[in-house]
Amino acid sequence: MSKDRGIEDTISGIVIPVEWDDDDDVIGVAIQTSDEEEYRVDGNKKGRELLDLIEQEVEVSGMIREDEYDNFIIKVNEYSLI
Repeated sequence: MSKDRGIEDTISGIVIPVEWDDDDDVIGVAIQTSDEEEYRVDGNKKGRELLDLIEQEVEVSGMIREDEYDNFIIKVNEYSLI
């Protein structure tokens, strides 16, 4: 997978918290898939909507890329609850 461009794909899994602010509010989430891959959710508008769906199972479509640390990041185009 190209680290610069990414690929359009659909994944499904559980929304999990991965980043908190100083007040312990969740400010970042990821999708953990059934094969235990973790896809960090980009902070675009659609991605921020997933902050309200922690511990819910979702199907997410968007652009997936790898960052400089080989972590997967998904920029959410659309999502639905499963």
